[in-house]
Amino acid sequence: MEIRAFKKHYDLELITASHEGIKLGELVWTPLTGAPVFSFKNMPDSIFTAFLDAELIDKSGFREFREEVDETPLKEAHFAERAINVDSEYLAELAHPGLGKLKGEFEWESVSKFTFSDLQIREMSPLLRVKIDHFLEAMKNNRWQDYDGRIRRVYMITELYYGTIKLVVENYMSNNLEAALKKNRVQFRAGGGGMNMTAYEFSHENIPFAMRIEKVRSFNG
Repeated sequence: MEIRAFKKHYDLELITASHEGIKLGELVWTPLTGAPVFSFKNMPDSIFTAFLDAELIDKSGFREFREEVDETPLKEAHFAERAINVDSEYLAELAHPGLGKLKGEFEWESVSKFTFSDLQIREMSPLLRVKIDHFLEAMKNNRWQDYDGRIRRVYMITELYYGTIKLVVENYMSNNLEAALKKNRVQFRAGGGGMNMTAYEFSHENIPFAMRIEKVRSFNG
């Protein structure tokens, strides 16, 4: 499945910038047009920060939420599709921390095929959702007027999706690509990619390529 069809079919948002530290519970702003943004004036960086600011939790409670998020495991994502194809237009926007080092050193237009495979998901547990819902209700009952304007169009990240990156280039381009990879110390695995082709695989390095977001005002744990 092509990546934009994947996005539409599963109601996900693509993450086109490199967000190495992105976590569940973080907030994004959805403009009237364009992709969600990860920072916006007066918007807390996470729902847990909002609870802390509203004095619904203390610093100890904030750390407990963060630890629970950090301990959320990656698991296999059960999609009908085994791989997501990426066209060259989207590939140009991708900011994988390793491949991003190659900008200006390799012509991405020469990539014959680019996919995310071995898809994995990190999602909020039912218990974490219930906890968040509890504090949101407390905020709505006691401090909503203070925060409504700040999070009226804010969404919360509840699922993150990861995948092994695989790209295929024609053999005549493989020397240039490998030289750039080695120069920038990017780890990779190379293998056969078909007739006159070489395939390269890269770990996702804990960088998600897609996310599910839910509106804070209507969140239901």
